[in-house]
Amino acid sequence: MDFLSLWRKLTQARRCVLCHDSALSDGLCAGCAQDLAAVFTDAANSCPLCFRQIAGGAVCGACQKKPPQYARLWASVYYQPPVSGMIHEFKHLADSGMCRPLAALMRRNAPDWLETARIDCVLAMPLSKERRFYRGFNQSEALTDALAAHYGWRVLPRGTVVRKHTPPQSTLKSEARRRNVKNIFELKNPLESNCNVLLIDDVTTTGATFAELAKTLKQSGVGQVYCWSLARSQMKS
Repeated sequence: MDFLSLWRKLTQARRCVLCHDSALSDGLCAGCAQDLAAVFTDAANSCPLCFRQIAGGAVCGACQKKPPQYARLWASVYYQPPVSGMIHEFKHLADSGMCRPLAALMRRNAPDWLETARIDCVLAMPLSKERRFYRGFNQSEALTDALAAHYGWRVLPRGTVVRKHTPPQSTLKSEARRRNVKNIFELKNPLESNCNVLLIDDVTTTGATFAELAKTLKQSGVGQVYCWSLARSQMKS
């Protein structure tokens, strides 16, 4: 790398990813970091199992009727601008510079159960081989690695669970999403009996993918499964 390229790289690394002003250590300036607090989720008025908005934070009717296999689910921010644009650049345009600020948003609004959950290991939401090849990386793995470096977690290696290739969840409606992920995961490397696993993904909408992966893990004998998503998106009508 020549001097000019190195200078440009170092300069860009010190710029806010949103307004391009001087950035703090996590890729955001103080102003943008403060403004992004407006998109933090309202956990006090969200179902603790699917994070659907519900007054008082009670378990919603759908989760009472059919509880998921995981113990708790958390989303740090709502999937809306400017976070939605940041995720798009990170996920679909492979802008790795977005990983640090997005992981920082997760840490700033971390699950209220994180300290009491007794997490033994962490697993990034797997991608199918086809989608990983097309995208070039797994955005959930990048977020997981960033969070694990901060919290000191043991990350389960890629290939622990494999995923069948199916249409993207974002193209489907609620019931179709559940059918689309049915039996798509396979555990390849056994986990310790009764260990508690934290799953990490970038965006959740219905929680169907988390629920299916949790079911696969629970069937193998793990203890509790917890789920943490960067963002929660609303279903399109």
